[in-house]
Amino acid sequence: MKTINVYVEKAKEGIYWGTSTNTPGVVSAFGESLSELKKNFEQAYSDYIETAKELSEDWVKEFENPNLVYELDLQEFFKLVPEISMTGIAQKANINKSLLRQYASGKANASEKRLKEIEDAVHELGQELLSVSF
Repeated sequence: MKTINVYVEKAKEGIYWGTSTNTPGVVSAFGESLSELKKNFEQAYSDYIETAKELSEDWVKEFENPNLVYELDLQEFFKLVPEISMTGIAQKANINKSLLRQYASGKANASEKRLKEIEDAVHELGQELLSVSF
């Protein structure tokens, strides 16, 4: 199964944009929320594949029924989820909180290793939240 990467951004107006980054051509969609963006992107991608089939594009079979992976950079992540505490994520990732703030503001660039540590910390927090019942 092919994986399609969708880069997600949040505009100042609050609209979420998603754009494919590894398809022949570009597929994009927007939504008022992340879930609406995902729904709209899936529809846009379906339309894209349908059009490619109608045009007998030779690459279309490889791109049918993909695994869609929505990606953000750190700046976009913290804009998308402002409820997430940078201090808490920094503690979970075992990095300096002011350094994380620099990464999140774009003043400093994180290495691939550091980005993976931050991603792991966010995923760990997500798993902890999923285990909670009220």
